[in-house]
Amino acid sequence: MAALFGGKRDIETSEVPITSDRIGNEGPSGECRLRSPRGRRITVQAHRLDNWFGGSGDRWADEFLSARLTPLGGGLLGMASDTRAWLAVPDGCVGRPNPSDVPNGPTVIDLETGWTVYDDEVDTEARDELARAVVKLVNHYMADLGCTGTIADPVGEMPAPPRFLDEKKDAMCGVKGLPLPGAYQREGRGRPLVTRGDGPVRTCDRGVLFGHPGLRLMTVEDPRLAVLYDGLSRAGAKEPVKAGEGDGRGFVRDEMGMFQAECQTGPVTFLVRADDADRPGDIRTLLTRYVAAEADRIGCGPLRLTLPGGG
Repeated sequence: MAALFGGKRDIETSEVPITSDRIGNEGPSGECRLRSPRGRRITVQAHRLDNWFGGSGDRWADEFLSARLTPLGGGLLGMASDTRAWLAVPDGCVGRPNPSDVPNGPTVIDLETGWTVYDDEVDTEARDELARAVVKLVNHYMADLGCTGTIADPVGEMPAPPRFLDEKKDAMCGVKGLPLPGAYQREGRGRPLVTRGDGPVRTCDRGVLFGHPGLRLMTVEDPRLAVLYDGLSRAGAKEPVKAGEGDGRGFVRDEMGMFQAECQTGPVTFLVRADDADRPGDIRTLLTRYVAAEADRIGCGPLRLTLPGGG
């Protein structure tokens, strides 16, 4: 713990011990708050991510799937920055969910250090300490469950933090074949930040205010994480998006579009989301082109969407 507080050990703690929901299907839940007399605070949570828009609503996805976070690498389902870190407990410890059950997300432990910073100057030393801390927490959690094996220090596997991207007109968010809509060319609307390195998710965020992106394009490749969007994909039945038979399901609205594809590796979620409904035409155009380009990139294509209303 001292490593997270500059070597200081006079840290106050309060906690809600981890307990499991034995009646419902919400999984384990617990929380620990750490506070330094010098003002630094860290909150640690253990919880199961639900299958409704990124777990615990869109706030968790906004913060913990942010483009500012870097994948932990080494096949781990987790990410870290200098203000946030999270790691899923491996399936080998807690067991894979029964396919006949309602889909649920993984059990994760996450850390947050307060207000979300949003620039591309990530403090790598602080990021590495949070990454090490979340791995140690998951290792202790698994040991308490009687699981064998431990997760190694991930820092050596992590790429450099992301930097703001200088876009080309024909490669929005660095995606080849995805033209930048005219409004974004004319108004600037901020340079995008894109996840760096191979991992469970590739996120492109722009125009972030108070931790909430003005526009997000995201591909969730890991099926354990893509299941978080299962409920949302079903909720858009009034504006369904179609593809080939059995390719998946999705929807489009004025401020959001998504498609959950059935790929060889399992479900993959493609999401385009704005913070307002001012440009529905851009959402529709971006969704079809983004899904087509990203599906080809990850080997899940071809995916050619048909939008409601003939789009």
